Order: sequence, then C-alpha cells, then structure tokens
Amino acid sequence: MKASVFGTLLLVSQLSIAQDWAFIPNMGQWDLPVLAETAGSGAKLYLEANALTWQFEDRSDIHRVKEGEIALKDAVYRSHVYRMHFQGADPSAQITPVDHSMQKTYYNFFHGNDHSRWKGGVHGYGEMKYTGLYPGIDLRVYSSGGNFKYDLEISAGADPGIIRLEYDGADSLYLFQDELHISTTLAHIVEHKPVAWQIIKEKKVSVSCNYILDDNILSFHFPEGYDPLYPIIIDPSTLIFGSYSGSTSDNWGYSATYDSEGNLYGAGIVFGTGYPTVTGSFQTTYAGGEGGSFACDVSISKFTADGTDLVYSTYLGGSKNELPHSLAVDSSGQLIVYGTTGSDDFPMGEDAYDNSFGGGDNATVTYVVQFSEGTDIYLTKFTADGTDIIGSTYLGGNENDGMNLGDIAFNYGDHARGEVVTNTAGDVYVASCTYSSNFPVSPGAAIPALQGGQDGIVAHFNADLSSLVWSTYLGGSIDDGAYSIRLAPDGTFIVGGSTNSNDFPVTAGGLNNSFQGGSMDGFLVRLNATGTSILEGTYIGTDSYDQTFIVEVDEENNVYCTGQTSGSYPVTAGVYSNPGSSQYISKLEPDLSALVFSTVFGSGSATVNISPTAMLVDQCESVYVAGWGGTVNSGWNPATGSVSGMPVTADAFSTTTTGSDFYFIVFKKDLTDLLYATFYGSPVANDHVDGGTSRFDKKGVIYEAVCAGCGGLDDFPTTPDAWSTTNNSTNCNLGVIKYEFIYLGPSSGFSVSPDEGCAPLNASFTNSSLAATSYFWDFGDGTTSEESDPDHVYTEPGTYTIMLIALDPESCIPEDTVYQTVEVYGYPEALFDMTVDPFSPIAYNFTDQSVDAATWFWTFGDGSSSTTQNTFHIYEEPGVYTVCLFIENANGCPDTICQELTIDAVSQLVVPNAFSPNGDGYNDIFLPFNFSLIGFELKIWNRWGELVFESNDPNIGWDGTYKGIDQEMDTYVYTVGGLGEDGQDYFFKGNITLVR
Repeated sequence: MKASVFGTLLLVSQLSIAQDWAFIPNMGQWDLPVLAETAGSGAKLYLEANALTWQFEDRSDIHRVKEGEIALKDAVYRSHVYRMHFQGADPSAQITPVDHSMQKTYYNFFHGNDHSRWKGGVHGYGEMKYTGLYPGIDLRVYSSGGNFKYDLEISAGADPGIIRLEYDGADSLYLFQDELHISTTLAHIVEHKPVAWQIIKEKKVSVSCNYILDDNILSFHFPEGYDPLYPIIIDPSTLIFGSYSGSTSDNWGYSATYDSEGNLYGAGIVFGTGYPTVTGSFQTTYAGGEGGSFACDVSISKFTADGTDLVYSTYLGGSKNELPHSLAVDSSGQLIVYGTTGSDDFPMGEDAYDNSFGGGDNATVTYVVQFSEGTDIYLTKFTADGTDIIGSTYLGGNENDGMNLGDIAFNYGDHARGEVVTNTAGDVYVASCTYSSNFPVSPGAAIPALQGGQDGIVAHFNADLSSLVWSTYLGGSIDDGAYSIRLAPDGTFIVGGSTNSNDFPVTAGGLNNSFQGGSMDGFLVRLNATGTSILEGTYIGTDSYDQTFIVEVDEENNVYCTGQTSGSYPVTAGVYSNPGSSQYISKLEPDLSALVFSTVFGSGSATVNISPTAMLVDQCESVYVAGWGGTVNSGWNPATGSVSGMPVTADAFSTTTTGSDFYFIVFKKDLTDLLYATFYGSPVANDHVDGGTSRFDKKGVIYEAVCAGCGGLDDFPTTPDAWSTTNNSTNCNLGVIKYEFIYLGPSSGFSVSPDEGCAPLNASFTNSSLAATSYFWDFGDGTTSEESDPDHVYTEPGTYTIMLIALDPESCIPEDTVYQTVEVYGYPEALFDMTVDPFSPIAYNFTDQSVDAATWFWTFGDGSSSTTQNTFHIYEEPGVYTVCLFIENANGCPDTICQELTIDAVSQLVVPNAFSPNGDGYNDIFLPFNFSLIGFELKIWNRWGELVFESNDPNIGWDGTYKGIDQEMDTYVYTVGGLGEDGQDYFFKGNITLVR
C-alpha cells in the first residue's frame, strides 16, 4: 500500500516564481541601484529609481552537456539586457510596495559575511508603485496572468507629454500595427497598443491613445484629446515574451529532508549572474562559473506538509560558488545545512568555530560549477522560521575540503556526497572528506593525521556551531570518502563510505579485514562516542567495483547499508533478489563481524541502475531504498546504466519508465520479499539529482529532491493542489517529492468539521487513516465510538481533545494514535434596561446590561435600529413597540432579548428644558407638545408668580417676551392642561429656562 502525498516544482528565478510575479523589495540585501527585483516568464526585472532593466539568459547548452548531446568545450552561455529609462523623471521618486498585495511567502537572504546584508522575512508583493515619477504622474508595476504589466497614472492637470521612455540595449525597436516591438538576441517582446481611460462622474470613459516612437524614445499621444480636469490611466497592456530560448530560473536539485510536522525542505543551487552592468548581448563559455556564467548560491525552500504552500525560500552563499550536500532538522525545528563553499565571505555566525576560509586547488564539478580557490566545508543552522542564522562555520584546512573529487567519485553527483545528522540536544555531526593535511582534528582522534590523497572525516559540533567537540580523519593511503553517518542507540557512530585504499583502518574481527579488490570497496566503521577510537571496521565489496553510500542502524544496533556493485555480491539464503544485479543491501551484526542477510536487486545487469539517495529501516525492520538513474548518469560515466528492467509491483505509482527516472523500493523484514517498487518521474525529461542526500522519515515517507524538467520541459508529476504544478522555467527546476509507503501498520488521521463553534456543536469526523481494520474514538467528554466516520454533539462549552486510534492487530505496529482539539464556546446573556427621557416623554434611553457581549444590534419596533452598545431613540407617535437587543460574544455565539414598550397618546408631553429666543431660527419658541390633548391651555409664570404668557392654541408658543419686552434670562414655571381623547382631564407642570 502506498500514498502519493505530493510532488511539486520549485520554480526558482532569484528564488521563486509560481503564477504571478513576486516583487521583492531591496531591504539592503542587494547593491544599489536595484530597489526591487522580480522574475518570471524567462526574464529577470530590476526596478531602479528611474529605469526598468530586463535581463534574459540562455543556459540551454548545459542541459545538452548533461544529456551528452554536446561537449563541454562547445557549450555557450548567452545573456541579453535592455533597459527602459524614464527620461527626465525625478530620481528621488518613492518606490514602495503596495500593502494589500503582500504575499504569504517570505524570502531570507544570507549573502556573504556582512551581517547588515542578511535580511530575513522579506515578503514578496504583487504590486509596486513609483510615486511622483514625473510631476503628478505615478507608475504602477504588477503582473497579471503570469505576465508583467505597468500602468501610468496621470493626475488631473498633469501633462502626459512629459513621459518619455528611452530604450537602451535592444537590437531593434519598431512600431507595427500600433504595437511596440522590442527585439533582442534571446527574446522578442511586444507591448500592445496602449489603453487609456478617465473616470468622469463615476463612469469609466475610454480615451484614444497611441505610441509615438522617435528613434529609441517612446511617448504617448492622444489624437482626440482628453479632459484635463480628470486623471488619466495609461495601460500599455501585457508584455508578452515569445520566441526566446533560455532561462533565468535555472535551479538544480540536490537535497531534501523533513521536520517533525511533516514539512519538506528542499535545497539546490540557483544560478544568478547578478545585476547586469551593461546592456545588449554577451556570451561566455562554460569553462568558468564564479561571478559569471554559472555563479551560484544555495537556494533552500520549506514547503507545508501537504505541499500546497511555500513557507519560505532562502538564499545562502558568499560571493563565489556554493553547493548543498545534506540537510537535517533538529528537535526545535531548526534546519541544518552541510555543503561546500568557494567563498571567503560565506555567512558566518557571530561565534563561529572557524570564520576563515582555508581554500585549496581549483576544481570544477557537474561540468560548469567552478571553485577557483578551492573549497571548505560549511555548516549552517537556521532559526525555525528561516529568518536568521543561529550558527554558521567553516570547517577545513588549506586544501580542498568537503568535495569528493577523488577516483571514488563514480556517479554524476558523487562530488556532493557526505551527510549531516543531529541528536536530541541539537548537536551537529558531519561525515565528509578532505585533502587537507591540516584539517582540524581533536586531541586523541582515532586517526590524527591525513593518510593519503583524500581521506574521510567525521566531526561533532555543539548546537550553535561555535565549538568543535571532536573530529577525526578516516582513511587510508589513497582515496577515501565518508558518505553517511548514523547515531546508534548505544551511543556509538556508524559511518559508511567508499575507499580504494588497501590499508583502510578496518579491525581484525570485521567481516572483511582486507581490501576485496577491483577499483574500490565500500566500508563500514563504528566509532566510539568521542571519536577517539575505531571500535569495529570492515570493507564491503567484491573483487570488482563496489561502493557503500548509505547506512542505517536498528534499535538493536544492527547495521544496514546499501550501495553499488559490479561483482558477485553475496546473497544469503531466503532473501528476495534479482540475481546479477548491481545494487546491494546488507545487514551486519553490531560488531560488523558477520552478515545477517544480504541481497542484490535491479535489472539483473552488472551495470549499475541507480545512484542511491536515501535509505530507511523502519520500526518493523522493513527496508526502503530510493535512488535515480538514466541518461544523465550514463552521460557522465558510461559504466552506469538506466532504471529500465528494475522490478516494480502491480500497485506501483508507475510501472513504466523512460529509463531516466527515480526509483523507490521497499522490502519486508529480513528482505524475505518485495513489498513495493515503483518508478517516479517524467515521461520525457531525464529526471536526476545533482548530488546530495534525501531522506525517509521513520514512518516510511520519502522526502526526495529532484533536478526536474531540464530543457524547459513541464512533465514532472505533481499533485493538483501542489504549490507549483508547472515549470515556468526554460531549463531545470528543483522538484520535490513526498511519497508515503504504509508498511509500518496503521497510519491514523482525521479531520473534523467544524472544529470550533457554539454549543451545542454538531461535529462531523472524517477518518483519513490508512491500513487500519478498526477504530476507537474518544471525544474528550466521556463518550467514545468505534464507527469509522462518526458524528458527535458537544452540549457544553470547553476545549475537548479528540483521540483516534487506528488499529490492525496483524501489523507489527498494531495501532497508531492521533489527537486534535475542538473548541466549543458558551453563549452570552442579553439584558437591557430602558428609561424614558425626563424631558422628552417620547424619547427613551436603552442601556445594555448583557454579559459577555462583543457586538450589539438594537431594533426599536418602528423600523429603526442601532449598533452602539448603549443607545437613545425618539418615537414619532404613540403605540406599543417591541424593542429587541441582539448580541454576539467574541466567538460569534448569539443571544437575544425583547421587551415591550407602550407609549400612551395623552400621558406623554414633549417639552424642552430650555430655549433661546435670539432670532437665529433655532429653539426660539417654547412650545410643549402632546400627541392628542383637546382644549390645550399653556400658561407661564415668572419667579414672582406673575403670569407672563398664556395660549389656548397648540401651535402658538412663548417667544420670551412680556408685553413686547424681552424677559430676563431666568427659570420660569409652565403649566399645560387639556382634555384627553379618553375624556379625562390632564395637567402638566414644570420649569423652563430662558437663555439669552
């Protein structure tokens, strides 16, 4: 049984491109004049203060070299740059990202050893804006449908005639059918006929607009004019790139790993020539690389566990070239990278064990990646979010370190062998190689001195890479390389690799204590916990070619290894095998004295099929191996072959192959049978990896890095919701695979909907467990279920932890458990009080007295409403009204309360408490009001009891005079009397203040 979790492409051009372009602002990580940078559709774009600079590149010949189509000496690299200069523009115009266009993915830049240039958490944006490019004119740059676009925004009254776009570096520039054509050696660009419009009285009005080209200067003309009182937008529409060959997104895959949450990390190298200083076309041969044709940095990307999103992408490197060899993640989620560098300014930690570059001899790997001053090992540990470096250090002497350059490099990518691992404390262990006689070793090292040409090395660092705990050489008199390392349960270290030394330090009791012959052998050694002693050691191999690439250790300290052979490798009784094949698996006793079992697998040919990238022995002692083979490997070394003819099972992901694919295989415990085998790859492209380790996690999930889609092909198998399902590059891209093999036993998993809400919450559980025969649910509230997909009602508020156990009693691990939480919220209590306004009997105050309310909505029964917590309302006529308060708490749980309010027609007198008869037309007359008094009588007395006003007309009030004389500012007594509609006499009395 198996499950394809995801496959995706990392489309890297200055780190990443998916569909729309990411404009990455320069926060100090790049030199000026670059203010922002983006890439896509086969081009790079640099945003400058008064220009847009385009760069196109053609690296297709390197693909042809890797495929064996042309010789390296015949390969050519081409590039073409042109610039659109804003002639006469304000060089101080502000260029800022548009906030609402910020993308989720962020980028981390670790260039060189100047910490001020390290920038983490730099988000890409979908849109940038030049404000004040010309007086009253802004420029907006963005992408749409994967294509670059720009708009010129002209304010009312501004002059579009001052816009002049000067093109520099194009081979030809011409107008045809109202479109601008820009020809270069690598691309033909078309800017469509410009579209212009104005918004006039809230309507979009089209404005006729066309280009004027005077030599190499472009401007805009409005043949039918425009309204200068309104702004204008000029949109030259989409730039289409076509008929070019080349890529700015060449990104080769090397290494992959995982963390405890199932996130996938992929690493490769990304080629970038840096900011172009000249325009026009140029070319160089592939003989170089640093600072030119194939200058590269390490690119690292973290994907979510389901592959649907890219968490971050990170550059890592100095001014020269770097490679990643191996990745590991510690228990705190911190990524560790091991690789090689040719830079003397590689990013170093503040307390680095060694911050000086040792260098060595000139070396070139994978045809084109050059290290003119040699290589050192680097080790770097990132923070969990990738935005900063916890520690980083060089490791090496004054000759080449870390790069497997000896005669034991057999496969394409073997130059980047070696491995990094970590323990629960976060300490870092690395297995690698060196040519340096002054490589740093610790006192009492198992082998304190260089023994020959290239030796293996093993080193132990503390968690922040500030201290070398111990280090030792590991080799004989010729060439040796330590490729793989594991921490054994007993505290020792198992190291595997390859050697052609007949004096490699094996021990007398080992399985093979002498060199077995042929061009090289594999080896296994067990080091003590301090690196001071080789406890056991043995050669692995035959009298022909043999290598050991990956080692594993089980819980009983037994040692497993896999590698290649072209000899008669021993096959023990009772195991599955493909006789005559060239890949082997062996299990040895903990003391390396004897084989427990051994087999060969493959196509039955002595020509190797795959170069191994990962191995696992799971808790059930099933054995997993991953690798790749095909044209890229055989083009490098004709002694290698393809994956054709290797065994596959009926339930394989793919039972057919082009011969150049990845290959995954799983064996039962003790290798007694084949559980699963499949090809994985593109139907056309020659999938491979350019070096480095990938990994299985302990659950049997492979996290594999791929150099995919080379030659600009778009056929790497991806899942529908993967972060990127298309290859927007015209050459290679880092592809990553997460593929699950369910052979440990049940794999428990579920989703719940909804996972939060108000009580009572009706939760539906969807079981996604694999390989289970029964289930047990605990809902966290004292109830359980054995259904596959139950529903459950939570009646009380609280946080509930749901446990699902998936069971299969027949499996070696009979159960798997997973937990999730559901949050059930309580309800608020709606309460309010209402009181009549003492001075306005038809006006009421409504006071909220609710418990746990966060929002309020009042309805007053007359069609009116309010959303304030406490409110006030005036009714226009008497009647019976239902007043309701609707509330929700912060979790969205509602409650409602309603009360009836009766406003009596005659009992309510509307009267102000003051008036100001100053002739301004406001509040000049004192006139109480009642809905329905009959026989209205109003009287007003001053403080001496003198009647100063009297009226029997309900429409005539007091103007503040008596006998034509303005009365003093004072308080007066009023009475209102009359007969109500109910036949009763009503009388009202009160005070009124006259204000002057």
